[in-house]
Amino acid sequence: MRKYLKEVEARLLTIGRNRKPDKWLAENYIGAGQSRLTYLNIKIPEVRNAFRQGFSFSNLPADEQWQIWNYIWRKSNIFEVMLLPSYWAAQQNVPELFRHRQLVLKWLNRVDNWAHSDEMSAHYAKLLEHNAKRIMPEFKRWSKSKNPWFKRQSMVGLIFYSRFRKKLPQAKILLQHIERHIDDDHYYVQKGVGWTVRECWNAYPSVTLTYLKKNAHRIPSAGWTAATEKLSAKDKAALMILRRQRRSAGPVRLL
Repeated sequence: MRKYLKEVEARLLTIGRNRKPDKWLAENYIGAGQSRLTYLNIKIPEVRNAFRQGFSFSNLPADEQWQIWNYIWRKSNIFEVMLLPSYWAAQQNVPELFRHRQLVLKWLNRVDNWAHSDEMSAHYAKLLEHNAKRIMPEFKRWSKSKNPWFKRQSMVGLIFYSRFRKKLPQAKILLQHIERHIDDDHYYVQKGVGWTVRECWNAYPSVTLTYLKKNAHRIPSAGWTAATEKLSAKDKAALMILRRQRRSAGPVRLL
């Protein structure tokens, strides 16, 4: 397994060394001073291109490749290298992903940045849609964790993007998971609240707008823009009035 890890890391390291520096740095934009990983600051299209080129093990049976990519995810400390196992998982059909769900669900343990978190959300939303009975308990467990990336995942991973889902969790489930973390002070949990409110609105606009009217003052600052992104200008203005009034003077009558 180690030789495959070295092969993949060597390719990305070579790209990183040959890349001309510019103002965009993944370590700042994605790592944000919180991640423990090493960032080569390679643009994502370059990382995807490196993956598409294939590796010495690309023609091995799928089960063997799963184990190799799992090893790479668990052992590499390079952000860009850790993207590649997710790209592999994304290529698999949902039944195949579900067959290896225990492996993929454990990948969350190493997430410490929003980009890897979003990669996992894409997989977990597929799994939840495929078999909610087996996967929803994981979301409930994550929602009770002290780990901010587990908290974020317990919301964002419920849908990821609503336009990709044929079956959605009920609105009450989405709002329950939002409510659990709406007062959290971690920046990326707050961003997760905003993301999930937005996607909830895409699926259930009336129910979500009612929730926003009651809780406009509680939507965290880091999540406000995303939470209200799809609303009409009129609804945004009304919610902003509620938000300001309630933050400064306590409860007021709903508009």
